[in-house]
Formats: sequence, C-alpha cells, structure tokens
Amino acid sequence: MSLVWIYYYGDVDISYWEYLVGSIYLVVIYVYFSRAKTMAIKKHPEYKHLLWGFFAKMIGGLGFSLIYFYYYKGGDTIMYFYSAVAMSNMFKLDPMTYFDIVTGPNSPENLARFSMETGYPYGYMYFDPRAYFVIRLISPLVIITFNSYLITTVLLASMSYVGIWKCFRTFVAMFPSLTDKFAVAFLYMPSVVFWGSGIMKDTFTMSAVCWWIHCFVQFFFKRRSMAGNFIGMVLAAIILVVMKPYIFMSIFPVSMIWLMFNRVARMKNALIRFVVLPLALATMLVLSVTVLSWLGDNLDKFSLDKVVDTVMVLQTDMSRAEQYGSNYFDVGPMDGTLGSLLSKFPVATNAALFRPYLWESRSVVVALSALENMWLLGLTVLMLWRTRVLFFLRCVGGNPVVLMCFVFTLLFGFAIGISTPNFGALVRFKIPLIPLMVSALFIIGYLNRERLWAKMHNRVFDLKKYRTGETGAEGLMNKEALAKRKRTVQRA
Repeated sequence: MSLVWIYYYGDVDISYWEYLVGSIYLVVIYVYFSRAKTMAIKKHPEYKHLLWGFFAKMIGGLGFSLIYFYYYKGGDTIMYFYSAVAMSNMFKLDPMTYFDIVTGPNSPENLARFSMETGYPYGYMYFDPRAYFVIRLISPLVIITFNSYLITTVLLASMSYVGIWKCFRTFVAMFPSLTDKFAVAFLYMPSVVFWGSGIMKDTFTMSAVCWWIHCFVQFFFKRRSMAGNFIGMVLAAIILVVMKPYIFMSIFPVSMIWLMFNRVARMKNALIRFVVLPLALATMLVLSVTVLSWLGDNLDKFSLDKVVDTVMVLQTDMSRAEQYGSNYFDVGPMDGTLGSLLSKFPVATNAALFRPYLWESRSVVVALSALENMWLLGLTVLMLWRTRVLFFLRCVGGNPVVLMCFVFTLLFGFAIGISTPNFGALVRFKIPLIPLMVSALFIIGYLNRERLWAKMHNRVFDLKKYRTGETGAEGLMNKEALAKRKRTVQRA
C-alpha cells in the first residue's frame, strides 16, 4: 500500500527491490571498508572502529529515512529527494539539458525546462540557493541508484562517513591513548549518527566541518599533500558557505586562532611569545573579519552587517508559540543592538549545549536528544569537578586543540542558540559541535590524569609539552606502545 503522496509523482512507497538492491550496495561498501581495515589495522589500531562506525552510520541513515518516510510521511528530506528525481528524469530524457540545469542558475527559465514527464523540483527549494545546492549534489546519486530514496541515503551516508573518519583519525594522531573515547565522540554519538546521515543539509555540513579540520591540520601543521589538502579546505568551505554560512563564520576565525596559538606556542623565548601573542591574535582577527566581509554576498543574511537584524527577525518569529507548539523556546527580548545580542550569550549557549532537558521533551526524537544532553551535561560537570575548575581553565587556555574545540563550541553554540526557534531544529543544527566538545572534555580528562600521575610520582607536570598532542604521539601509533601507555595512565 502506498504511504506518501507527492506532487507530480502521486502515491509513492519504498519498493521491495530497493531493499534488495540496497543490500547489494551495502555489501559492496562493507567489503571496501573491510579491506581498508585489514590493510591498515596493524600500523593503525584505531581502524578497529572503522566498521563499527560504518554500521552506526548505516543504522542512523536508514533509521532516519524510514522514520521520515513511514512515521512523518514527509519532510524536507523527502522533498530534497523528489526534487532530485526530477533532475534524474531530465538526465534520462536529455543529458545535455540536465548538465545545463545542474551547473546553471536556479532561474525561472531553467525551471520551465522541466515538464510533467520529468516532474518539477519543489518551488520553495528550487528558488532557495542553499536548498537547491543540496539537490544539485544528490542528483548524481539519485541517477546511479535508479531513483531510490533508500539507496541514495546509503550512498550519501557512506560518503559523508569518510570525512568524519578522517577527522577522527586526526584527533587520534594527536592523542592516541584516547582512541576509544574519540570514537565515542565522532562515530557513536546518537544525534550525530542520526541527524548527520540522511538526505539533509546537516549530513553535508557535518562532513564538511570534519574535512575542514582534517585538511587544515594536514596543510598547516603536518605540511603533507599540500595541494590536495588545500583543495579539500576550499571544497569544505564552499559547502559550508553555500549551505550554512554561520558554520563557516564560526569555524574559520577559530581555525585562525588555532593556527596562531600553535605557532606562538612553539616559540621558546617567553618574552618573544609575550610580544608576539597579542600582535598575532590581532592579525588573525583582522584576517577573519576581512574574509567574512569579503564573503558578504554569499553569507547573505548572516553577513557581518546583517547578523543582528537577522537574529531580531528570528527572535520575533520565536515569540509565536502557536507556530512551533510546545517545542519552541525563547531566550528573551532584545532591542536590536549588539549589546543586547551579546547579553543573551549565557542563555543561548546553554540552550544549544544542554537543552532540551528531559522534562522539556514533547516527542520521542527530542526525548532521545534530551538523554544525550543529560549525559553531555554530566560529563561536563564531572570534568569540572575532577579538575577543580582551575585546571580545566588552564587546559582550555594552554592547549591549542582544546582551545579550538571550546571556542568553536561556544561561538557556534551561541549562533544557533540565539537564532533557532525550537528544540526540534536545535538538536539537528548542533551536531557539528558535539564531537569537538566531547573530544575536548576527554582531552582535559586525560591531561588531568597525567597531572595526577606526575604528582603521585613526585614529577613536574608541564602542560606545555602537550600543546601539539600527546608526548611522543608519533611513536605511540602501534598496539604495543599504546597498551603500555594505557597501563601507565591507569596506574594514576
């Protein structure tokens, strides 16, 4: 029995052949990842998580697809897909016209080239450049999956997993002893797995953030494959700027601060560091503002000169509780000035990081996110208690990786907390910050254990030695040394 009615397509359902062919696609992808694991695991023990992370990604993607298809019977994910189906049908009828449309502007003239035979992209998505960019990107996948919603989800989830895996390995290279904990942060967090695996903007932007971090480290810190990693950063930036510019507005200045801090931290002369640090910080901030101003047209309503007005419009929208129902929340009134906007930083950031609370949940999906938020809040409080707050702050200010993670978490958290009208959207928008925040907390926990171990053995603990990662990290990337290191830390 058909379950969903779609304009131009009538009653639609997920056919039996999609499950069969989808299983074949899954087996092929599994074999690829399994082979990669077999070839690499002897030198890189973190590859033990490769297949488990892939399984989690598939469960998240398929679960997301089936819930939105059978339970919600619609949503943006379905509209993205069937808009791309129209482009797939155009490819079958006239490949040259398809390439003209997919690479051309989203103009009324191009829309008129569709017909009842091909179907039409949904107007509200076609004329939204950010939504239409998703349709452009998934249309090749729709073509090679024979217009299958389920199989397109499988391929998209698999492709996005590569970026997340790369970022996971980037963090493991810095702190090998935290491999299993980083796996939790990047590969197994439920909201990241669920919201970052379907046919949505969030899947692209989550992977793009991870690719940006990986390529940034390889390009600026490791100095490896310079051309390839530069291209990777450019492509990640394009996806972020086009789809969700406020993510790029958060990650770019944070990356500049990270780069500056890393360079200054390597200077051995304390006087030179004292002189250079404020100059370098000012230079990076000016560079960040210059780049974001230069991108003003692409950032649209999120550009620096429009951001306050944009937030005010969204705040007015938030006040209409009847539109959002019981899932809406309000950070309080503002008068349209930058000062009033910044005054909402504590409330908005708390909402992004830890809300909805369990008692604020009004649906199963939001309740599951609330449970995750409760765990995240508990982990944060635990680390603050174990470090007695002071060492926590020392780690944030003294370790470039932790600083990058927390500044991005706070900046991005404030951006979505102040501008997102309801919990249903908030739990989806926040996924790029979750792996970085959790990783930072785990790193602080590790540094605290190292400090206690040094204190127990009457040794001096020097936080500076960990600024580029775990001491001797490159030599710990094998099973024997990693096991020995874990035993040493556990004795603390």
